[in-house]
Amino acid sequence: MQPKIYESDYPEVFLPSMSIFHYLMPDGPGISPLPHFDPSLPCVIEAATGRTVSRGEMENTALRLGQGLRDAGMRRGDVVNLFAPNSIEFAFATWGTIAAGCTITPANVAYEPRELAHQVNDSGASFFFVAPSHLPVFERARALFKRPVPDSRIVLCCDVGPGARGSAPDKYRSLHELLGARAPAERFETEPMATAFMFYSSGTTGLPKGVETTHYNQTTQMQTAGAHIEQFTTQDRILAFLPMSHMYGAMMFLLIPLRFGCASVLLPQFEEIAVYKAIQEYKITVAPVVPPVLVLWASSPHLKKYDLSSLRSLLSAAAVLSPDVVRQLYKILPVPICDGYGMTETSPAIIVKDNRMSTPDRIGWMGRLLPSYQARLVCEDGTDAPVGTPGELWVRGPNVMKGYRGRTGDILPGGWFQTGDLLVMDKQGWFRIVDRVKELIKYKGLQVAPAELENVLLQHHHIVDAGVVGVEDEKQATELPRAYVVVDPKKAAELKTDRDRHRFAREIAEWAAKRTAQHKRLRGGVVITDVIPKSPSGKILRRLLRERAVTEWASERQGKL
Repeated sequence: MQPKIYESDYPEVFLPSMSIFHYLMPDGPGISPLPHFDPSLPCVIEAATGRTVSRGEMENTALRLGQGLRDAGMRRGDVVNLFAPNSIEFAFATWGTIAAGCTITPANVAYEPRELAHQVNDSGASFFFVAPSHLPVFERARALFKRPVPDSRIVLCCDVGPGARGSAPDKYRSLHELLGARAPAERFETEPMATAFMFYSSGTTGLPKGVETTHYNQTTQMQTAGAHIEQFTTQDRILAFLPMSHMYGAMMFLLIPLRFGCASVLLPQFEEIAVYKAIQEYKITVAPVVPPVLVLWASSPHLKKYDLSSLRSLLSAAAVLSPDVVRQLYKILPVPICDGYGMTETSPAIIVKDNRMSTPDRIGWMGRLLPSYQARLVCEDGTDAPVGTPGELWVRGPNVMKGYRGRTGDILPGGWFQTGDLLVMDKQGWFRIVDRVKELIKYKGLQVAPAELENVLLQHHHIVDAGVVGVEDEKQATELPRAYVVVDPKKAAELKTDRDRHRFAREIAEWAAKRTAQHKRLRGGVVITDVIPKSPSGKILRRLLRERAVTEWASERQGKL
């Protein structure tokens, strides 16, 4: 039987074969399919200081930095590591690296030395941009690098103003001291499948893997997703606190501003009050966020104290967003919330819903398939899931990565990539995510989706965050759903003893049991905790929860013997 393949119902778009640099910053007329933008338009604004960089300055600095990298011995195809929080210099380092024809591999600033060393060793990076604030971690990681790194190949990712270097040793140059003479960027018209970006996957299972994203992947993404995620104008200002070391943040804050002529307003990290102040001061119009932020906003006593009326759209991606959170937040901040679905491996967007689709009847649905993608929904036995029935999403198309660094076999025959996510599609071509396939809990042969139980728990008036995993009960030869919950500060203060916490945990389990099917009950227990471990993009790190659950469950079973 022929597989059931779904196509996008959006109009097809032109897919150019060129470098992402020349696509966004062409060096002459007719080079890029994009319209001409005034080089004086701002593209990056630093929220804390108001420092602003225009399109023209971004291009000029990138071209000079590209030549500086060549002068330092870097060659086309070499890999550059970037270990820094969001900043203007982060953007300079990224585009300078790509102008030089090299591959940029940004690292998560939360990494410990061992984690950073893994990415450096796996990616083969041979040149480094490091924020002065993160130099101590980098120096400890440096001792774990497989290849020695000379000081001349370590550059501080910072401004040249007073105090910008912090306490960093003088032996390291700053990014601006690396600038060379302006020189043309490397061209990729005949080599569009060269790797431009190498982001590392979140590592929810095993060690993080280097995702090789090509120039063609990104120009395709900008042509397709850029036309349908949101209709930006040159007047738009994009809130930029998500890490640009993650594909979602990089697309929204590094690429989208150059594609549409708008500007990103940078914050180094998420801080609730700083974010509200930035929206108010800079008249932010579009805010890309992750679900944990919206959960916080929906219950925050601070949100109403600021003028957020400039917002016209919230973009939510990277994790499942509870419909109840959407409804709750809309009562206090009536701004359309546009869901999206994608992965680092797909550059990243696959399915989108713009604010024209954000109607009440579509809350909880992610949207429709973008042009250039084909999709399948596949059951465990390899057959196609009927419409309205969940199946694992398989996708193929020019947005899908070249592969993981140093690995083969991750792209299936026929070009299909298995997302590992369980989705359902309705008759109108709308998709809704159910859960991760490998995160499904099997209770006596019945599937239990952790995200579904988490959404139920978040409806409890004292629960502000939740994570659900399965624990193996050998006596029953089945998995049992187990919940970890974070309660609000007022309630937490009331739970002074272990007995208080255990009692309230049982109350939560009983409360949830009244709202779920019999096989979805929290038979593995409820644990009150201080925090749910998550990646920078907001995804629950279930691997860490599972590891904790295994230890605790064994101890609990031992105590009952």
